[in-house]
Amino acid sequence: MTTHVVVIADGDGTRWGGYGGVPKHLARFGDETLLERTVRQFAGGDRIVWVVGPDDDRYQVPGSSLYVPEHNPLDFDADKFTCSRDLWNPDGRTLVVYGDVWFTDEAVSEILASDRTDWVLFGRAFGSRLTASPGGECFVQSFYPDSIPEHDAALRRVVRLYRNGLISRCGGWEHYRAMLRLPDSLMDRHLVGDRFVHIDDYTDDIDEPFQYDVLLAALVEAGLCAG
Repeated sequence: MTTHVVVIADGDGTRWGGYGGVPKHLARFGDETLLERTVRQFAGGDRIVWVVGPDDDRYQVPGSSLYVPEHNPLDFDADKFTCSRDLWNPDGRTLVVYGDVWFTDEAVSEILASDRTDWVLFGRAFGSRLTASPGGECFVQSFYPDSIPEHDAALRRVVRLYRNGLISRCGGWEHYRAMLRLPDSLMDRHLVGDRFVHIDDYTDDIDEPFQYDVLLAALVEAGLCAG
């Protein structure tokens, strides 16, 4: 059964601010960019990998196809998911992979080998014990065709709640809470339920330059990356 791997890498990178002269997805870790590493790790076998990114040759990564989406500003931050809904697999598994995450090989192996067929989020619920990252992070959403209607409805719900001023954000964590079917009054609280798979190793997200610098230093010290 074919798996669709959708690497979302088309954010505006406001917090990154063009650090090092490149978008954060192209920040270097050793001899490859973050995006090259992610594609290499998830490509292969029966998996089809798309990079959802800008019309930029630097996002043309061997092992993947570039998908340049049409954005809908009315979807706010949830657009990072909804803009590539045409890539969701109607016949098998879909993995929506955050393109600003450095994954350990062990984390990728765990994600790919998971036998859960319900909608599930792989991530880290709280701060990292290894990288000094202070908060929880979303890494990968996994789902099958039976979950697509619920997945889509949850995204529409968080957009509506955000538009009506009932929640302060409408990103990955808000979508996760909607998938937990939490009431509106709890949608701004950080609650972890049974649709979450906890990964707490050196896998981590980078949004700002200092996060990249700290993570790179930790990886070099642990012997996981060349400086």
